[in-house]
Amino acid sequence: MAAEATTDGDVWEDRAPEDRAREDTSTVDDDPVEGTDAPRRSTARIVSALVVVALVAACAWLGYLVWSDHREDELRRSAAEDATRLVVQLASYDHADVDANIEAVVAESTPEFADRYREVSEGLRELLANGQGTSTGTVTHAGVQSVDTERAVVLVFLDQEITNVTVPEGRVDASRMVVTLVRGGNRWLLDSAELA
Repeated sequence: MAAEATTDGDVWEDRAPEDRAREDTSTVDDDPVEGTDAPRRSTARIVSALVVVALVAACAWLGYLVWSDHREDELRRSAAEDATRLVVQLASYDHADVDANIEAVVAESTPEFADRYREVSEGLRELLANGQGTSTGTVTHAGVQSVDTERAVVLVFLDQEITNVTVPEGRVDASRMVVTLVRGGNRWLLDSAELA
């Protein structure tokens, strides 16, 4: 009979695994301490949301910087091109058709510059006609000193090939100009052009 005696350990081993799982409550706590996982999950969600918001904000800021840089490059390019074209118009004339030159410059100028240019041109009209003066302007270099959405200052190097009764074979006058442009709708308008 001693051989038939069993201990609690032997009984445990003879039972089915399902029975053992039902009776073994010492290692598994079916009811964890209330709320320990909930704050961790809540904090993780908040941190994740903040990271996403920060990434979106950083991407938006970088996008704005790229757009702004591109816009400034475009403004610089257009200001240099328009200043070059306007200075060529300003420096080119023919005594036979002074009015066409005046009107071409006035059409792309601010009202203030147009008034000043007409006034100066009227004084030169007779001189150009009597001297049979002609000029062809060529811009050799142009660089933007400053630009924003409303105004640009452009430095221009100009060669003017001039002929008249005094110099029928012609001569080239080189000059530097500081040209100020202002935005008029979708284009730059000539606001001032001064020798530097």
